[in-house]
Amino acid sequence: MNHRSLAAGGNVELYGSFHLAGTELALPVAALQEVVNHPDAFTPVPLAPPYLLGLFNLRGTLIPVVDLRQLLSLPVVGDSAARKIAIVETDGTRVGLQFDGTGEILRVPADQVIAVEMVEGSHASAVGAVLKLDDGERILQVLSPAALLGLRDVPHLAKAEERATQRCAQQGQRRQNVSFKVGGTALALPMGAIQEIIRVPALQHSPFADDVCIGLLNLRGATVPVIDFCAFLGFTREAQGGVAADERRIVVLTRGDQHFGLLVDEVASIVACREDELLQMPSYGSPHRSMFAGYLATDTNTGVLLMDADALFANERIATLAAGHRDLYRSAAAGTGAAGGSQKRGGTRQTLVTFRIGHLIGVRIGELREVIDYRDDVVRTPGLPDFVRGVLNLRGELVTVIDVRSMYAMPPYEDLARAKILIVEHRAEKYGLLVDSVEDIVTLNGGMQMAVPTALTRGGGSARNDMREAVELPGQGTVMLLDPASLCERVAEAVAA
Repeated sequence: MNHRSLAAGGNVELYGSFHLAGTELALPVAALQEVVNHPDAFTPVPLAPPYLLGLFNLRGTLIPVVDLRQLLSLPVVGDSAARKIAIVETDGTRVGLQFDGTGEILRVPADQVIAVEMVEGSHASAVGAVLKLDDGERILQVLSPAALLGLRDVPHLAKAEERATQRCAQQGQRRQNVSFKVGGTALALPMGAIQEIIRVPALQHSPFADDVCIGLLNLRGATVPVIDFCAFLGFTREAQGGVAADERRIVVLTRGDQHFGLLVDEVASIVACREDELLQMPSYGSPHRSMFAGYLATDTNTGVLLMDADALFANERIATLAAGHRDLYRSAAAGTGAAGGSQKRGGTRQTLVTFRIGHLIGVRIGELREVIDYRDDVVRTPGLPDFVRGVLNLRGELVTVIDVRSMYAMPPYEDLARAKILIVEHRAEKYGLLVDSVEDIVTLNGGMQMAVPTALTRGGGSARNDMREAVELPGQGTVMLLDPASLCERVAEAVAA
């Protein structure tokens, strides 16, 4: 901004001027924290009003950015290359306002500031005063930060003292979350909230079908309504370039007799975090205040929005669909109850993550710490076996990355675009298992697990000891289970040799 003095001495007030859609506006400097460059990308916010452009991470604080054009009913004018974000704060609330460009710092005599009577409930109420400059030849409207932040559904964060109290109560161990993409946005749910994740089958017609409920499926006697999560969150898939049908999955959530499935565009990974590592999400309307537990910053411009499972179960629309399907198909579920009971007596349920290294293989989810995308910043360490790719820095911890294909004398990876690294821990050391892709998360009855014949596992410390069990996956046949401890022990011995 340029500085312009309009008065020397006397009772003056400071304002910063900005340009928006061919109009010059002003903000009181007292409420203006800073002006920053326009971020490369925003994290879109589900269920947000149209004028909320998204969120960006400013030195550890999530800033919601408002499009003033829509709030003030201004046209789209000019080039967006020079756009800036003005960060305003009042009464502990901080919001970013998008402008086309910055102007001047103005020193205005108090008698040239004319208060404007605010019209409650109108966008015009965002204008709190008018500046009469250059003997009345130049008129600037002064935006009132308090009025802007008080408009309906303008997002805001809790006050600093509330955030401090929450952080003190949110210490604890790292928890696993399953992340997935919906409409180009990365979302996540706690692992414990998910019953299983399945490929999209042929759905049955639902009598409650609408733009959100796209059908139902029968999952071991339970009638599960399937919700198009993209439509529920107000996103548009076409705006994100479309989604490959074979990548889509249904995330099934179950609590008591309440069941529902969320159709997502793809399952991305498993991420681990502590509650105190989450950035607080701004609220923007009472119906959606509790939908999100926080924002997990990542190495990319856009992080992961962690959803609150309790809020999903409590959501009126989801709860109505779940209850409607439960009540309508109660008799069918009761008729299959005996079969479900016999399955439970066969063994405890277990959840598996399936992945590919040429063939489909499974691993118990409890044996994984997290799953991350393949990274090309693995540092090669000389003198190690060929199957050790090197080490990577994962949040301050060094992880030994294992080329699983090389370890099992398989052909090299053809394409690492979908490759994942499974993070496991053995004897207090972390290892990353490089695999072709992660496929599904499935929950099975423990009685379906089978031991591999001993004739196939003999050989001391050979690779055959890494897979001593198998399971039968519905529709996918027999899948071998990987024992990460056996694999990591052989790696440790080879490195030490």
